[in-house]
Amino acid sequence: MDKRFRKIVFILLAIGAMFIIGAISINYILKNKLEKFIEERLPENMARSYDAITVESFGGSLVVTNASLIIKNSEDGVKHTFINVEKLKISDISYWDYLLNGEIHVETISLENPKIVYYEDRLKSSKDTVQKAVARIYKPIIVDRVEVKNTKLVIYEKAKDSTKVYATGLSVEIDGIKVDNGTVLRKIPFEYKDFEATSDTVFVKVSPYENLSVEDFSIKNNNAVFKNLKLKTKYSKRQLSRIITKERDHYNLTLKSLSIADFDFGFNNNLFFAKSKMVSLNAPSLEIYRDKLVADDLKTKPLYSKMLRDLPFELTVDSLKISDGNIQYEERQKEENMGGSINFKNLNAAISNVSNTYKSPEKTTLKITADFMENTPFSVDWNFDVQNKSDAFIFKANVGPLNANKMNSFTEPNLNVRLQGSTNKTFFTIGGNRETSNTAMKISYSDFRVTVLQKDGKRKNEFLSAITDIFISKNSKKQNDYYREGKADATRDQTKSVFNFLWISVKNALVKTML
Repeated sequence: MDKRFRKIVFILLAIGAMFIIGAISINYILKNKLEKFIEERLPENMARSYDAITVESFGGSLVVTNASLIIKNSEDGVKHTFINVEKLKISDISYWDYLLNGEIHVETISLENPKIVYYEDRLKSSKDTVQKAVARIYKPIIVDRVEVKNTKLVIYEKAKDSTKVYATGLSVEIDGIKVDNGTVLRKIPFEYKDFEATSDTVFVKVSPYENLSVEDFSIKNNNAVFKNLKLKTKYSKRQLSRIITKERDHYNLTLKSLSIADFDFGFNNNLFFAKSKMVSLNAPSLEIYRDKLVADDLKTKPLYSKMLRDLPFELTVDSLKISDGNIQYEERQKEENMGGSINFKNLNAAISNVSNTYKSPEKTTLKITADFMENTPFSVDWNFDVQNKSDAFIFKANVGPLNANKMNSFTEPNLNVRLQGSTNKTFFTIGGNRETSNTAMKISYSDFRVTVLQKDGKRKNEFLSAITDIFISKNSKKQNDYYREGKADATRDQTKSVFNFLWISVKNALVKTML
C-alpha cells in the first residue's frame, strides 16, 4: 500500500470517526437536553416520570418508554390530570438546524397508546389573570408531524354518573407545528398548518338530562364527517316528568351523518371563532315529547336571531343543508292520557348565513319543504336579520290539501276538539318581531266542521258544538270567492318558544278567517 493511499484511508477513517463521535456526542447532548427539559423547564405543578430514554445514534431519534405526566393545582396540590404514554418517539432530529440556526427541528413525534384521564371538578382555576406559558422555551421548536395513535380519553365531572366525555381509538396527526416563546402564551400554545383525526366510539354528556354518542368520525383536509350520531334523553318520558321541576322536552334524535365542509376555528384576540362553508345533516330523525302537566319554565325564550347574535363566540356557516328528515312532536295536556302528536316527514331544508358575523342587511334565510301529517305538502320561506335588535322576521308558508281528521290525534287528547272535512290550500304570511306579529291568511276548505268534546275527550259537547256550527263557515266558497281571507294580530308570550309564537299567530288568523 503506497504512502498516498494510506494517507487517504487515514483521512477517511478520521472523518468517519469524527462523524460517529459527533453523532454520538450530539445525541448525548440532545438526550441530556431532553432530560433537563423534563426535569427543569416544566412547571412545578407537573409531576413527570419515565422508564428510560434511549438514543438511536445514527438515526437522530430518541425514544421515551412508559412516560407519565400528572398535573396538579398549584394552590392545593390536588391532582386533576393523568397522562400515560407507552412509547414516545422523536424521529430525525436535524443537527444542522440545531447547530447553525439555533432551533430544534424534528421530523416526527409519535405517541403510542396514550391514556388521558381528567377530573374536571378537581381543577382549581388560577387567580392570576395573566396568561402563563405552559413551559419555558429557549429555542424555537419546529415539528413536521406529530402522530398520536389509539388514544383513550376520559373526562370526569362531579356527579353520580360522572363520565362527561369518553373516547376510544382516537388518533390525531398534526402537521407543520411551531412552538416558541410567543405561541406558548396563546390559548392554543402552538401554530400548525393542518391536522387529521379519527376515532371509534365517542360519548359526551351534554347536560344532566341528555347524552350524545357518535359511532365514529374522521377529520381531514378541513372536512369532517361524523356517523350515526344519537342525542337522547337518558330517562324515560315518565321518569323525566317525575324528576324535573320545570317543563323540559324529552328528546330522541338520530342522525345518519353530519358533514362539515371547509371549516376553520381558532382565536382572534382571545375570542373564539368557528366557520364552515357547508354543514350537512343526512337523514335526521327527531322525536320531541313535552309534558304540559309539569310547571312552565318562565324564563325568557329568545328568538333565533337573538340566540345567534348573543353567542359568546363568532360563528359563520355559509350554508346548512338538511336532507330526508323526520320530526314528530308529542304534547301531553291531560293526566288521563299521554297526549297526541303531529309529524313532518321527508323534510328538506336549505339554510343560508347561519352566522353572527354578517352585517345588515344580510339575512339568514330558511327554505323548508316537508310532508305534514303523512302526505300534505308543506313549504316555508323564513328570513330574519341577526343584527336587527328588534328581531324582525318574515315567515311564509304554503300548505297543501289536508284531511282534517288526521289532526284529531293531536286535537282530541289535547284540545277536546274533533275536526271533520278538509282544507284544499292554505297560505299565510307572518310578519313579526320579538313582541308582536301580524298574520295574513288565505284558505280554501270544504265541509269543515268542528265538534267540541266533553271533558273526557270522547262524548260530544252538544251546546258548544252547536255554537261552533253557527259561527264557523262550512265552506270557503261564498259568492264566487274560492278563498276566504283574514288578518290577525298576536302578542308573544316571551316565556314560550319560537314555535309557540308561530302557532298562536296562525291560530288567531285562522279564527279570524273562518268566523
